[in-house]
Amino acid sequence: MKKKYEKEKLEELYITKNMTAKEVADIYNVKHNTMRKVFSRFGIKKEIIEQEPCKLEKILDKHNISEDELKSILKSTKKSKPESGRLKYLDFKDNHIKFTVISDLHLGHNRYRPDILEHAIENSKKQGSEFYCIPGDIIEGMSGRDGHIYELSHIGATNQLNYAIEQLSQIDKPMYAITARNSHDGWFSSKGNMGFEVGPELDRRLENFEFLGYDEADIELGNKIKIKMTHPGDGTAYAVSYKAQKYLNALPGGQKPDILLQGHYHKAMYMFYRNVHHFDAGTLCDQTIFMKKKQTPAMTGYWIIDAWANDKGVDRIKSEFVPFWE
Repeated sequence: MKKKYEKEKLEELYITKNMTAKEVADIYNVKHNTMRKVFSRFGIKKEIIEQEPCKLEKILDKHNISEDELKSILKSTKKSKPESGRLKYLDFKDNHIKFTVISDLHLGHNRYRPDILEHAIENSKKQGSEFYCIPGDIIEGMSGRDGHIYELSHIGATNQLNYAIEQLSQIDKPMYAITARNSHDGWFSSKGNMGFEVGPELDRRLENFEFLGYDEADIELGNKIKIKMTHPGDGTAYAVSYKAQKYLNALPGGQKPDILLQGHYHKAMYMFYRNVHHFDAGTLCDQTIFMKKKQTPAMTGYWIIDAWANDKGVDRIKSEFVPFWE
């Protein structure tokens, strides 16, 4: 049905009440540009000419999309910026801090060990750990490798994510985690460019879980201790310490952390090198078929780390690795 317009009514709204063309158009339930044409036909114009609509406004008018609808679209398509090197500040100012490290859980793989997580939670409560660090590979992912699907206890992103939420919700302390762009966590995003982001989704759905970024991130405590988490992307070296030494050798002097937590390799090791307390974080997943073929062991367990601070960073460290066997 053709709209009926009265010049006097339009002038009252547009001139006297100083409404915008868009606001008048909404009253008549027509597009912005349609109302401008009506104004032109009646010779209605303000002394100060309204700024022409920008390109975005024209697009919204063309497709009849409201501002609220646009906000909803943008919110639904929001994707975390894949950045590395994010810094998280924690307001721990006491000279002593205790925290737990669990890494490479591979939730969704049939070799994941829920009993290790349960033990870590109970032990951490008894010892008074303040928070958890998780250096990546939280879920197993879907590799597409022939035969991999038969190693899974939970198939698909939804099932693995729900299982991760079920398991990690047992932890009542803050969790600070990274994921890898091109490893197990990252497969749901990188393989086939599917775009499903594990870290941000766990952050959204677990109240005490905080996603710190991809591949590496830094935590700085109020007592000046600096912790770096990293998740490399290459294979295990013959000597367990080799990859850590290479990584630490590449760090400029002013960018070294006090404590380095390294995931990915499924090895457990402590090394003090270049004034950095380095920990290979271990794993909560028994040796897989893939690792057997590569002839590399899985060192299952978790760390509880005590660190004391001085005015420059770490004064001393006491660490405990709790090992498990198949």
